[in-house]
Amino acid sequence: MTCGNLSWRLLAYAAVALLLWYATRGIRLSDTFASLRHADLLVFIPVSLAGFMIWFFGETILFARLFSYFHKPTGFRELIPANAGFYFLQIINLTVANSALMFFLNRRKEVPWTTAGFTLLFQGILDTTLLGALALAAVLLGLDSPLSSVAPYALGALLIGMAAAFAILWLRPKSGLMKWIYERPALATFREARPYHYLVLSLIRIPIFLAEGPILYGELRAFHVPISLFQAMLFAPAALLVGSLPLAPVGLGTLQLIFVKGLAGFAPEADLLAAALAISFANLMWRLPLGFMSISWSAGDDLSASGSCATASP
Repeated sequence: MTCGNLSWRLLAYAAVALLLWYATRGIRLSDTFASLRHADLLVFIPVSLAGFMIWFFGETILFARLFSYFHKPTGFRELIPANAGFYFLQIINLTVANSALMFFLNRRKEVPWTTAGFTLLFQGILDTTLLGALALAAVLLGLDSPLSSVAPYALGALLIGMAAAFAILWLRPKSGLMKWIYERPALATFREARPYHYLVLSLIRIPIFLAEGPILYGELRAFHVPISLFQAMLFAPAALLVGSLPLAPVGLGTLQLIFVKGLAGFAPEADLLAAALAISFANLMWRLPLGFMSISWSAGDDLSASGSCATASP
């Protein structure tokens, strides 16, 4: 690890610590521990695990379709080890985690590193645009909380994403610097994307996002937060939009902040903080075994490939 990478990593963790401090100031630690002790784990653990499985397998389908569209055909089972590595590395942060999928594209599909990175950026922009639209719709539908402060960010994400898609699809530069940038090999995914691709990828992603509403509802109810399923559905897009910022491991810091500030008035802050901390901890625990599984599966694939090569040799 270079000094520059280490500095950025330390800066990101310092930002997480600052967010945690801001989210927890004025909340007594004893109240938070009391809320953790009184949580209904028989509800929380199955709901959290079910939610994790929905995200893991849903995103495996999504990335398999994304890679098949713009690179080489990619199967669901083929992608599971790489996606397991992707989820495991989210323990560090989302930026580092992307390297697992980039490595898969480079090694298995012979995609240059920069092209692989821009392919994931393409999906990231689409995801942010969809979350912006869902979060803005939730605010307009009227969740009665300080969550309305998310509206400008949601609107910004939506407009920037739509403007980028429009420019790439229909405003193809004919000359000058913009044409040179547009024709860079790394931007192949952006150039090849058509409305059909946007539609299909969105139809895969949106149900994953919508599933977060019932998941959050069950997790919050386990901490005796009196929130309705409808309110949880409205809250979920903003929680995803803020909680998925790439600087933090498994949303640590950002998730606690959006829970405590975004659900103010629904329950005591200690209960909201305890729920958010439990969700981050559970997300961390579900990811830990995937690191070992990813290594094991990858080793098995290498042995299988070696065996196939040996058999094919004269």
